[in-house]
Amino acid sequence: MAGVWAVIFVYVLFFCAASCQQIYSDDKNYCDRNDQTIEILNEKIEYLRQENAKQMDSLKQEIARIKKNETNIHEDLKSSILETIKSEFYKDCKKLYIHGNTESGVYEIYPFGIESKVSVFCDMMTEGGGWTAIQKRVNGSVSFDRTWTDYKTGFGNPNASYWIGNDVIHQLTKGRSSSIYVSITLTYGTKLYELYSQFSVADEINKYRLFLGGPATGTLGDSMRSHDLSGMSFSTPDRDNDRWWDNCAASSDLRGGWWFRSCHHAFLNGQWSPGSWYRPWYPTVSDNKQTKETFMMLKHN
Repeated sequence: MAGVWAVIFVYVLFFCAASCQQIYSDDKNYCDRNDQTIEILNEKIEYLRQENAKQMDSLKQEIARIKKNETNIHEDLKSSILETIKSEFYKDCKKLYIHGNTESGVYEIYPFGIESKVSVFCDMMTEGGGWTAIQKRVNGSVSFDRTWTDYKTGFGNPNASYWIGNDVIHQLTKGRSSSIYVSITLTYGTKLYELYSQFSVADEINKYRLFLGGPATGTLGDSMRSHDLSGMSFSTPDRDNDRWWDNCAASSDLRGGWWFRSCHHAFLNGQWSPGSWYRPWYPTVSDNKQTKETFMMLKHN
């Protein structure tokens, strides 16, 4: 009987050992699986962390880009507003004068609005100031023997001699009453002038036709209307719009753009000495040898 119990005891002991071994093995496998799971989770967490870092960097870059664009937009908007204000306040020299610019000199005006600006000479002293010079000649350094396109767009330097451009003259006189002040300074210093109270120039389609009206006063004499230049189209050596049988602007003793009839008693764009400049302002000024400076200036009434 004792032997039987001994066998039973050994069997039970073996069974318990086997069970413990199985439990240990199962626990070990379970732990190994848990370790693998944790490792996989850690890898996924690291991947997500890296992806999140990338997204955060991308988001920061996008925010920086938006801020930069916002700054640029603000600067562009501010610049646009300033240009709009300038274009409204500084359409011509009279506007500049009204807003405190009382010294004669070269300024920028905006006759076409914010689209473009034009450098001009402003006379802030004569007849109450605010005059925009459309023609200025102080010597013969700038030739006025020019093409239609040159007179259309303008040429020269407002610091010296220049023609502002027929498009600008039209824009400055379009839809409003303007005066024109013409002056010739003689070689010995005397300044003569003529003031026309109504002046305008049509657009290019209408060949920059000249209109002069109202009373004319001054010391030069009304040589523009005495030869019926009011209503005349503009002519240049390459574009004949006068009423003469030939092209006045291309004539050898003229050579320059102007509102010719057949041909003129007043013409301020001729060939400067030593060239032949016939009748700058007849009969007061009969030839260019008497001429030191010329100005044509306009101002809206």
